[in-house]
Amino acid sequence: MAKNAMNRGFLTRLGTLAVVAGLGAFTSESAHAANWLGSKFNITGGADISEVALNIVTSSQFLPGLITGISYMLALLFGVTGILKLKEHVENPSQVAVRVPIIRFLIGGGLLALPIIYEAMTWAINGGTVTNFEAGVFSATNSYSSILGHISGFIGHAVGADINYVLGAITTSLENIPALIAAAAYLLGLLFGVIGLLKLKAHVENPDQVAMKESVVRLLIGGALFALPTVYQAMQVAITGTETGALSTVGKIANFITQLNTLMTGAAECNPVAGFLAKGGGSLGDLMCSIHVHVGAFPAFLTAMSYIFGLVLGFWGILKVQDHVLNPQQTNIWEGLSKFIAAGCFFALPAVLEIMKNTVAPMTVSSAVGSVFNILSNIGGVLSGTLSALHTFGCSLIPGLPCPPAPTGPSCAGLDGALQCFVSDISGPVAVVLSLFTAIGGTILIMIGISRLTKSAQEGARGPGGIGTIMTFLCGGLLLSYNEILSAFGTTIFGTAAGRANPDLVYDTGMTAGDIAHAQVVIVSVLQFMTIVGLISFVRGIFIIRSVAEGNGQASIMAGVTHMVGGALAVNLGPLMNAVQTSLGITGYGINFT
Repeated sequence: MAKNAMNRGFLTRLGTLAVVAGLGAFTSESAHAANWLGSKFNITGGADISEVALNIVTSSQFLPGLITGISYMLALLFGVTGILKLKEHVENPSQVAVRVPIIRFLIGGGLLALPIIYEAMTWAINGGTVTNFEAGVFSATNSYSSILGHISGFIGHAVGADINYVLGAITTSLENIPALIAAAAYLLGLLFGVIGLLKLKAHVENPDQVAMKESVVRLLIGGALFALPTVYQAMQVAITGTETGALSTVGKIANFITQLNTLMTGAAECNPVAGFLAKGGGSLGDLMCSIHVHVGAFPAFLTAMSYIFGLVLGFWGILKVQDHVLNPQQTNIWEGLSKFIAAGCFFALPAVLEIMKNTVAPMTVSSAVGSVFNILSNIGGVLSGTLSALHTFGCSLIPGLPCPPAPTGPSCAGLDGALQCFVSDISGPVAVVLSLFTAIGGTILIMIGISRLTKSAQEGARGPGGIGTIMTFLCGGLLLSYNEILSAFGTTIFGTAAGRANPDLVYDTGMTAGDIAHAQVVIVSVLQFMTIVGLISFVRGIFIIRSVAEGNGQASIMAGVTHMVGGALAVNLGPLMNAVQTSLGITGYGINFT
């Protein structure tokens, strides 16, 4: 009874170590960003997946005691049979080898000393070092995602059930999945330890029928399941090269500057506060701004989901390695290794996104410095727009508070004025929403590419080394860097990334100043609208090229390239028209775009 109590005590400590210290917290920055809403406001009132997972873990709490009891009874049985086999060996040494009673004594002792066996299995993997694995804090990009997730989650709760609210509910309903995986690994580790000892006994007694590897692999796999946090960290380090998963300091700072600059520029062109306060009564631009606000937690949600995918694939990969050792003809070693690689990529998703983005469009020191100046130049507009929106909102609630004067903008009188007002209202918000869409789309494509690493080569283009998988990664990087790629297209064609959109009517004989102003309004509006069309066309071209690589017979590489080149031309319509007029020799009475 004392030995049984000691066993249960050790198993309880080991289970607590695996679940609590190892995986059960689920509090990485990325997960917390999307989970913050549910944890603060308890949006999941009924039973969900998280509760079911917790019930499974709770209901299996006595299984370690059952395994301990069975192993204790087996130890007693092996002790008795060992004595009997020793008697038979002394009476007839040629029929019963001495190894038979000895191995039964040893295995019986191992079963009575299971805590020591389990500790030895664990130490064989982690060297006795307790690892607290927590994926998510890998780069400044993820910090940005976490901040945006917190803000968006708060807004989602304040206005009602929006997309951020739903994302928070989904993440909250899955928060106990890591604990379920840890508990399953812990129970399997206990079982593999006992089975490994029994297989060792069977091998010693009958080495021709039971190979030594059947015992060794189960003991090692059981140790890996006990030391699951260490194994997960090894998968992550295999991708990032460091325990924290961080890339170089320069890369992190440059990436963070880019993300912050995007956020600042978006706020200047598409005021999130104005979109939030529009409540459906604003303009089309305000509604687009509202979309940007109420879907802002999506990047953090995807990072949280990738964390869970990594846990599942890593656990699955360990079992596949065991299957390969036991039956290499039926299970290829790649099935286990590929899941390790994919799990490491999912754990390091923010770092993988940064790697793909820098691979397609590397950030240089000069561009990083340029981003700093862009931030400084945009801060004034950001603060001005935000404070103005807040003041307008406040004056509508507090009687007597003087409201700010109406903002000055383009006159909407007449058809040309209405066209200018429409395009001016939607051009900034469309660009901001499209940037969010490409960020989400690029992240999803890279996650799809990572998942395909676990497939076999028989999948063809969608296999781990297929052209479809390679282009999925590449197109994901293009979407994450679509602003830089579009700028590169403009520089390649026109020698500069700065589009010229200020029309100067060279031939204006007989036109009054008012006529010229109206014409310029229409021309600028058309250029702005074509820029919107060009941005959408360029992104569409990236998806078409990926479809071609996937083997979609309805898509063609020419269609994809046409969309991308045409989109770049539409964004730079001003310099394109300058070039056409120069070729036709009509620059003396055409329109000069400066």
